[in-house]
Amino acid sequence: MSEYLAILAFSPSVRYTFGRFWPLKPGQILRLLIISFFIGAWITSPFPQDLSYGDFSWLSGLSGGGKVMNEASLIGTVMSGFLLILLVYAFFSSIFQFIFVDYLSAKTKELLPSFRARAGMGIRLLGFYLGTILIIGICAVIAITGIAVPVLASQPDNPAAFLIALMYALGGLLILIIPVWILTIITTDFVVPVMIVHTCGIIRGWKIFLQEITGMWDEMGIYLMIKIGIHIGTGIVLGILMVTVMEGLGFSSLLMIPGLSPSHDLLSTAYILPFLVMAVITLMVMTPVVTFLRYYALVFLHLLSEKYSLLPDQNP
Repeated sequence: MSEYLAILAFSPSVRYTFGRFWPLKPGQILRLLIISFFIGAWITSPFPQDLSYGDFSWLSGLSGGGKVMNEASLIGTVMSGFLLILLVYAFFSSIFQFIFVDYLSAKTKELLPSFRARAGMGIRLLGFYLGTILIIGICAVIAITGIAVPVLASQPDNPAAFLIALMYALGGLLILIIPVWILTIITTDFVVPVMIVHTCGIIRGWKIFLQEITGMWDEMGIYLMIKIGIHIGTGIVLGILMVTVMEGLGFSSLLMIPGLSPSHDLLSTAYILPFLVMAVITLMVMTPVVTFLRYYALVFLHLLSEKYSLLPDQNP
């Protein structure tokens, strides 16, 4: 029976998700949208990656003479503010991972009490996320210095060779971060609910989960393949939907492809409005998907061990 746990968890997850969204309950759906927003289900990338310094007229106008230091200071201030916003968002995102489990487990119908109760666990999870970002940064340095830099040093006048080496470096980086990505998925889907059940930190949560999963890594592999397949399928549907909506509203669908869109002022409606449209579409589509995937993880965890029966009506 154990070899079918990942498949057995699928049907109950569909039932739980359908029950959350039908019949329509505006307050409940609004809370799920808020949770999805804070865990990053709305994030899209409409901004081009081929912007040059001259595309920012408010910065390029400062160029010249002794104003270089002022420009550097302004850029540093903007980047520092942006990083601070990302850090605050990451903090809220870490807490909302626990709130998501609490809300789906029907322990609370409100978000604020759960926020206060889970803030400490969220800080621990944020530390884990920052650690994974550091590891990815180290992997990027290894990939670039180990592959691209030697080619640039040996063939400094051959940009084509360097670009090819850079592509290989990016491929190597992808391979290096796959274990980190899988580690993050397992932490979010399984270690978070284990931390809730045992009221423990992330290290002890990982130790407990490893004890539960020992000898069942084939099931974990099936679970990950199903989840990845759902993400790929959802991405295709979402892409088609966004292209249809964007073209219907008169915007170029190239805005969704970094590097292929024309360069304009980032503060103009040419970017703000498409970004908002894409973010809303992504949030609306992904909210039921992430809800199903979290239910799927909780049902799968229950099938691994009855100690983790967090969802209502889960009979042994």
